Amino acid sequence: MNPRNNKAEWFRYAKMYARAASFLMEKTPPVHNTVCYLSFLSAECSMKGFLLQNHLRPVPDTHDLRELCQLCASFQAGYLELEDDCDFLTQFATPSGFPSFERATQEDAEQALDTLQGILELSQSQKHSQGPTMTM
Repeated sequence: MNPRNNKAEWFRYAKMYARAASFLMEKTPPVHNTVCYLSFLSAECSMKGFLLQNHLRPVPDTHDLRELCQLCASFQAGYLELEDDCDFLTQFATPSGFPSFERATQEDAEQALDTLQGILELSQSQKHSQGPTMTM
């Protein structure tokens, strides 16, 4: 099986990135840029796993979370409420460790984790879901 079409792998990566983001948020000082970037990655992986879980193949070849959110909404309407939050997270698609990028703030990192939590919850909302969870 092509790993890109393996929902368990997408969910595994989503969980790994979510755990790393939560862990780094607790560090002093928190690494806001990395928290936001990992939240973006986790959200993307979670939504792609959700789409595979709902038999949408192949996985869309995009990093645009709004686009993924809209596709997910065709299976779970709750995703529509997260479109603007997905736009917010998408700005962190490119690692913000480059000097030309603005630095993420504490508020950005908190919003990124909140958005991620909503996406992870929706990914699990279907009856037989094996989606990731995030503990904070």
